[in-house]
Amino acid sequence: MTIKRRLIISNILMLVVPLFVGAIALTAILLTLLASFSVNLSDLISESEHLGDVIEQVQVFSAKWPSGAGPDEIRADMDRLGVKLGRDGYKEISTAVFKNGERLYTAGTFKDSPFLENALADPGNNQYLMNRSYIYTIDAGEYKIVVHDTDFWMSGRTYNIPFWRYFERTVGFVLILMAIVIVVTTRILSWRVFKSIMTPLDALVHGVRQIRDGDLGYRIDHSGKDEFSVVCAAFNEMAERLSSMVAERQKDEATRKELIAGISHDLRTPLTSILTYVEGIEIGLASTPQIQRHYLATIKSKAKDLEHIVSQLFLLAKLDVGEYPMQIKRIDIGSWLSGFIDGISEEYRQKGLRIEFSDNARGLNVSVDVTQLRSVFTNLIDNSLNYADADQKVVEIVCSKDSGSAKITFTDNGSGVPEEALAKLFQMFYRGNQARADAGQGSGLGLAISAKVIERFEGTIRAENAVGGGLSVIIALPAAEGEAISD
Repeated sequence: MTIKRRLIISNILMLVVPLFVGAIALTAILLTLLASFSVNLSDLISESEHLGDVIEQVQVFSAKWPSGAGPDEIRADMDRLGVKLGRDGYKEISTAVFKNGERLYTAGTFKDSPFLENALADPGNNQYLMNRSYIYTIDAGEYKIVVHDTDFWMSGRTYNIPFWRYFERTVGFVLILMAIVIVVTTRILSWRVFKSIMTPLDALVHGVRQIRDGDLGYRIDHSGKDEFSVVCAAFNEMAERLSSMVAERQKDEATRKELIAGISHDLRTPLTSILTYVEGIEIGLASTPQIQRHYLATIKSKAKDLEHIVSQLFLLAKLDVGEYPMQIKRIDIGSWLSGFIDGISEEYRQKGLRIEFSDNARGLNVSVDVTQLRSVFTNLIDNSLNYADADQKVVEIVCSKDSGSAKITFTDNGSGVPEEALAKLFQMFYRGNQARADAGQGSGLGLAISAKVIERFEGTIRAENAVGGGLSVIIALPAAEGEAISD
């Protein structure tokens, strides 16, 4: 759930929950009050034998007092009632006679009540006071007789103050309850929302510190589906890219060191030979014209080696930055490769290398620069000639269709290369330690240039050890739509 949705739901709940709880509490209290105040006077009196007996006795008095009873008679009646209350154990019940709001006579221990004024103003009305108290008023002309029961129960329920006064107190209680519920609900919901924000924030801060301290492998594990999921995913992607950039930089640094070492070696070897022969001429070691011609021929050969290395470095640099111009055109790769091999087979046979060719890709077109493709294939054939250690050197070339691509495989009958060296074959200046000792076998740039050229053709190149021995180099070129253009 998103943080925005959590905030909306939390705000709604902060309003709905207190209102819901308050409504339930208020409804329950009102139902209780309504049930309580639906009882009439006869029901009340019937539920309290003592109270009914006292009210019946007071009603007898009140019936004769309006006919002209004097103060002495009223006092005598109240005294007899007081004796009765004390004798029968009605200590919770008392009565009083009022005239013009002034209390004249009492029977029992009459206690004034804050609701006495209401009782005198409305004779005959039941008044339910707090603490199980009950007041009933009888109209006797100019006199008012009040019966007060301080321990009144009915069916196990307490009857309290008048309904509207009790309602005022109830509303106050409900408001207090709602305030408490609001505080508790706000605290719980705010804590949940705050936790859903702070937990991923803390994870992000910790992740940034880990990256700052060099732990580029650290990733944030955030499974929630909220706004932070996008941020954490972006952080992990950033960390992954940063880690890849650092690894690539370290790899480039190692390659740069190897490049410098390779360039230094391959340039130093012919330069050393040139300097040696020049010094030989200077000090007179070449004393005859034949020796001098030999020295000059050697110097010229080594200078050409230097020129070749510099040219390949220039070509590799251009290919690396994509500035080398390509003359791309469509060719039938099977037909073109067959003609190419026919033209070079005899030359390599005389050098000691037999080329075997099989073609299953006739009619499959590819888009390439023919000149550069010829250089790639020539370099691979030269490698088979230079590095194969068999007595009868053979390279088998197979051209076939493979899932909409042209697959060209070069396999020699040499001893192959160590498995750990396969991935390094297409690096600059990589030839292996034994090959490095003889710079005349190549500069170590051929396969690196071949890989860049094939990459420009949107193809792939890889090497693997053949099952029967030897090394296989596999090139895949994507098929091209349209008719082939003859070379």
